[in-house]
Amino acid sequence: MIKKAVYLAVFLLFSMAVQAQINVYMGGNLQGNYSWLKGDEQTMEPGFGGGFSFVYWEYEYWFLKAGLDYNHKTSTIREYPDDFGVPPQNPDDKINITFTEQTIGIPLTVYFRPYERGANALLITGSLQTNFVLNVKESSEEYGEIVLKGSDLEARIKSNVGIGVGYQRQLDSHMFLNIYPSYNIDLRLDRAYRSITLTAELIFGVY
Repeated sequence: MIKKAVYLAVFLLFSMAVQAQINVYMGGNLQGNYSWLKGDEQTMEPGFGGGFSFVYWEYEYWFLKAGLDYNHKTSTIREYPDDFGVPPQNPDDKINITFTEQTIGIPLTVYFRPYERGANALLITGSLQTNFVLNVKESSEEYGEIVLKGSDLEARIKSNVGIGVGYQRQLDSHMFLNIYPSYNIDLRLDRAYRSITLTAELIFGVY
């Protein structure tokens, strides 16, 4: 009787482990972005990013991702040189300042797979990401360059939302490649970035 109970318990644990193999995935992503700041005469400039992905995938047509992402964004706008210690004297004192921002973010993304054919599927994504600003570099021809650390900024924590449409390819029984462009917006900030981002993400089942 005890042997049967042990065998049954081992069988149930094994069955649960096998079933869990299709639920939890891990992997990584690389990103390229074109970003611009909200402001006067803004420029759209290239940036990059990447990170670690943790995916919970229980249902066939949608799944969730969390993780940790690094992002590097750049844009030039016309702005007052307050941060350089130069208070403006009149409305025409704005100069071209290039802002380069580095952040670490915690994304929460939902993926929908409304259509699939063979190993290929359509992906629709929606994301909410909390970003922690590591530093902001400001540079201008008139006053040179300064670097503001996160502790020097009024708003070190910022939120970002995004939507995207892309493609998923199944490479193996538990390995997938996700490629999707997305449009992303920083929320409620004076120097808010908007970005068009292309993400390539590889995920594989771990149990």
